[in-house]
Amino acid sequence: MKIYYQKPKSILSVFILLFSTLCIHLDSFAQGCSDAGVCSIGPMKHTDLFDDVPTNGELRFKPSYGLGEKAVSVINLQLEGDYNIADVVYFQFQLPYTFTTGNLGSTSGLGDLTLSLSAPVFSNDKVTTTVFAGTKIPSNDGNLTENGQALPMVYQTSLGTYDLLAGIAVNVDKLLFSVGYQQPLTQNSNTYIETGNDPDNEYWSTNEFERQPDVAIRAEYGKNTEKINWKAGLLGIIHVGEDSYLDPTDNQRKNIEGSSGLTLNITGGVSKSWGRYSLGSDLGFPVVARSARPDGLTRSFVLSVYGGWKF
Repeated sequence: MKIYYQKPKSILSVFILLFSTLCIHLDSFAQGCSDAGVCSIGPMKHTDLFDDVPTNGELRFKPSYGLGEKAVSVINLQLEGDYNIADVVYFQFQLPYTFTTGNLGSTSGLGDLTLSLSAPVFSNDKVTTTVFAGTKIPSNDGNLTENGQALPMVYQTSLGTYDLLAGIAVNVDKLLFSVGYQQPLTQNSNTYIETGNDPDNEYWSTNEFERQPDVAIRAEYGKNTEKINWKAGLLGIIHVGEDSYLDPTDNQRKNIEGSSGLTLNITGGVSKSWGRYSLGSDLGFPVVARSARPDGLTRSFVLSVYGGWKF
């Protein structure tokens, strides 16, 4: 369905102003939600998949770069796609290959496979409501090592957990409102313990890490024109409880103070379509962040580009 907007110049001006604040906020950090899964799967974000050309689906290749805690570089080469099943149910998947490099070493490998099914449950000329459910399947146990030494979660190519995803999205003319929930069903096997020997390189201990659920809330504008498509919005991620780890010195499980709470990101993107082909770019960066993010999803920004083919 096409989405139409009014006053594009004023909206675009706001987006440019928000975008410019990236230079101010590079010292803050936010949860890199594309890694977690629920924030960008299926109807949680704007899509023009079925707007222009009759199609059964779309495949996209989406490289991205993010800067994690302690300046760890995280590169994702992601294959993702959508498939239209009889205009009733839509299938979505995401599969990244991840490279990380930082002061403790480097890792690479397949990331977590994210799968979902979505279906519209209400639609009229102005409003469409869609529900979705899915899962995230780990590629490893979240305990990659460097020369036999355990690494913190920011270096892991997988969260190491099976997760349940569910949510709802409402499109109202030019606006998208979506809410998603991500519940870990298992926990990973990470064994990293922070020694405190180097205060400048401290990470959070995640030995036998237990990660709490996330609630993602997105509000987004999107506009399609003959020349270019663009979108801008806010993405809030509420970590609903404090994560914990097992302290081997006393064999006691301890909560990680500051690991619950809100992360708020500004997001935006542009794209261009030529028949069945498209090119685009997305950017996200934080304005509010939790004080502790032991899950390794810390990013000061995430920038991605992608190319798509509708079939």
